[in-house]
Amino acid sequence: MCRSMRRLSWLSATLLALSLVSPVAAGPAESVLSAINSARAKAGCGPLRLNGKLVAAAKAHARAMAEQNFFGHAGKDGSRFSNRIKRQGYSYSTAAENIAAGQKSASQVVASWMKSSGHRRNILNCRMTETGIAVVYQAEDRPIRGNPAPLRYYWVQVFAAPG
Repeated sequence: MCRSMRRLSWLSATLLALSLVSPVAAGPAESVLSAINSARAKAGCGPLRLNGKLVAAAKAHARAMAEQNFFGHAGKDGSRFSNRIKRQGYSYSTAAENIAAGQKSASQVVASWMKSSGHRRNILNCRMTETGIAVVYQAEDRPIRGNPAPLRYYWVQVFAAPG
C-alpha cells in the first residue's frame, strides 16, 4: 500500500472512530438547569444562569445534609439559605431554596419539585435570574429518623436575583 493510501486509511479510521464516540453527557446540575429552564420558558420566564457563589452555597448545604445525616432547610448550625448565600459573598434582592433527598436522577428531582406547590413557585418565579444547583451522594448513608431506608442523594437548588 502506498504512503498516501495509508494516510487516507488512517484518516478514514480516525474520522470513523470520532463519529462513533458519544457526546459527553451533561452532569446532574446541568440536567436540572435544562429542565427547570424549559419549565420557566413555558411559564413565560427567562432562563436561570448558574452563579458560582450560589453553586457553592447549594453544595455546602447538600454536603452538610449528607454528612450530618439530616434533611431540612435549616442547617444543624442554625443557618438558613439566606445565611449560606451571604457567606459566599453574594448580595441579593430576593432568594429562595429547594431541597430534596432520595431522588436518584435530575429528572426525578425536577418532577418532584414541580409537583410541590412551594417548590414549583420558586422554580417559576420570574424575578429569579440566577441559581446554584448541587447534589451530593452519600454511599454510606444511614436512614434519617422517620425513614426506613437511607436517602443517599441530597439535592439543593438556590435561586436569587442579585441586589
